[in-house]
Amino acid sequence: MPFDEEDDEQSAQSQKIGLKKVSTQKSIFDSLPKKPTQDELDQRVKKVQERQSRYKSKVADLAIQFNNAILDKTLPENKNMFQKELERDLLRSMIQMAQEINADVRERDGEGSLSWITLLMKACFTQRDKINNLEYAVQQLQKKTEPASLADLVSKEITKALDGKLKSE
Repeated sequence: MPFDEEDDEQSAQSQKIGLKKVSTQKSIFDSLPKKPTQDELDQRVKKVQERQSRYKSKVADLAIQFNNAILDKTLPENKNMFQKELERDLLRSMIQMAQEINADVRERDGEGSLSWITLLMKACFTQRDKINNLEYAVQQLQKKTEPASLADLVSKEITKALDGKLKSE
């Protein structure tokens, strides 16, 4: 056939130039990671959302427990061993949760600690407001119990009582 000669010439020439057979060698693109399918991407997104949702619900639960512990008005000397152990368990759980979030490479650095720091700062502001209200109430009571204030109050009450008797006579 007339074209058979050209094929032989071409293959001889390609051997001289150094062309390699493509079919036996791996492509340079074989080592690159394959693009994930839409299902794989959806599953990754779902896993990330589930993890974040789990973190949020656990942190929210622990934050509620912490706030309830802060609002507890039981004096330390009146707490039983069960209440003290619950507080210790709560602290351990909070520390463990912060460590878990901090160790997660997909979360920002210190995110677990930051959530508890924020909660503590809010608790500090609440305690500050409570302390300020108590301080104001104590100051008002101190003013009312000063000897000069008491003397004025007693004299006003005596005057009222005497004026009431004079008017009735």
